[in-house]
Amino acid sequence: MSLFDTRVPAVVLRMDRNPFHHGTLGAVRSLGRAGVDVHVVADCADSPVRASRYLRGLHTPPPPGAPPAEIAAVLRRVA
Repeated sequence: MSLFDTRVPAVVLRMDRNPFHHGTLGAVRSLGRAGVDVHVVADCADSPVRASRYLRGLHTPPPPGAPPAEIAAVLRRVA
């Protein structure tokens, strides 16, 4: 029995612009292996996460230094 409700997709928001941020890839792989659909909100043009077989959606992040309201708007769009 899975500890996750696999009917509910996960959204990973990465604010760090480092394309090799391994935490994002680790989260996508771990959740994906558990059967959860994973969407990432991040700039992944040069990132290995872009090629992950567990990634179900890649979404454009808010611009650097965006205020909380703009970040919330991006997350509402993804939802």
